[in-house]
Amino acid sequence: MGAILSEPVTAMVIEHCSSSSWSAAAVTMQGWRRTHEDAHLLCPDEGSHGGVFAVLDGHGGSSAASGGARLLEEALKKVAFSGTLSGKSELEVQNILEEAFLDTDLRLRSHLEPEDRSGSTVVACILVPMDTSDSPHRFTVQLAHAGDSRAVLSRQGTLFCSKDHKPNREDETRRIEAAGGCVSQGPLGGGPMRVDGALAVSRALGDFHFKPKELDASKCKVSAVPEVQVVEGCSAGDWVLLACDGIFDVMENEEVRAFVEEHPSKSSEDIDAGQLCIDLLKRCLDKGSKDNCTACFIHFGKAPVKGRPSSELLQGGWRGASPEVQCKYAEFFRDHGFEAQASEIVVGRRSSKGPTAAPGERENGTSRSLSSFTRVLQAVRSTRAIQSAWRARKDARSATSATSASSTE
Repeated sequence: MGAILSEPVTAMVIEHCSSSSWSAAAVTMQGWRRTHEDAHLLCPDEGSHGGVFAVLDGHGGSSAASGGARLLEEALKKVAFSGTLSGKSELEVQNILEEAFLDTDLRLRSHLEPEDRSGSTVVACILVPMDTSDSPHRFTVQLAHAGDSRAVLSRQGTLFCSKDHKPNREDETRRIEAAGGCVSQGPLGGGPMRVDGALAVSRALGDFHFKPKELDASKCKVSAVPEVQVVEGCSAGDWVLLACDGIFDVMENEEVRAFVEEHPSKSSEDIDAGQLCIDLLKRCLDKGSKDNCTACFIHFGKAPVKGRPSSELLQGGWRGASPEVQCKYAEFFRDHGFEAQASEIVVGRRSSKGPTAAPGERENGTSRSLSSFTRVLQAVRSTRAIQSAWRARKDARSATSATSASSTE
């Protein structure tokens, strides 16, 4: 999973969109990770009231997730918004979506640098309005996933969930071994089973060092072929959650269902999808998730038409963060298009502490030595100790705030 920070980046970016028959939101947070490598899609089809949604969880860098998101959006909108998927059998849908994923992966190979070893899991959802006059506001939901980003769908209280593609899953192990690979733990022992002792997921976009060009894409050690599930008859009150493993590392499918059903904003007709995702990510952080966290929630029911997605930023606790973590906040803001907010952090640091290197500027002299020393210390510390220290500081700040508040009453 990579090195972690001394405290989490708690800022979140929220996107909303809706049609007359559903509302949706996607929220992403960097958390404890030193880099943010997730991506997502939120694409309403204003013509048919359908939509395309996806969560991508990158590893080994952000290139495969960010590049794959753009290419996958093109591929999925092409088949979803043209009516190609309407009225198709589940087998036909499977073939169409497999081709879309594989075409995305093929194009991604040409977009990445030859030495790029990044990859990305994907979970995608396509809403297809049911073409029946006696079933208004009803949808067929087509789910496709590759890797361990997961879909949880509730239709009239029944859960439909994707099954993670892990190397030790029996069918995945057979494919890996047939391709000349092995499934084992990493070189230090312990931890999850991995492809060739290196990669903890067995299907993904990218990871081209596991995908020889001459080998059939479905037979490589790591495959981009998605697993497809079709759920018909979704209507008001039903919902879909797409999320990366930063969520499911700390929550089971049934816990997610309970969280949604008990959320304060939930009513029989509608739900605040954005607030639900925000609260879900906060819950996962409190439960100890150390990964990037991204969740996309779609709720079926009447909603005001808002058109194209709108985006907003929750800035999190950057003002009280260490200088290093403030730089990470600035990078997160800038990467998501919030340049003014990123500049505010840089200007604030310079004015309060004198000239300070902006995020991404070259270090030199003493600052480089201190930075290297900091990285060594972070590598030595245990994750549990770092989290405990952060929680202690957080509790102390909360207690101080409460004392100050009571003294003024």
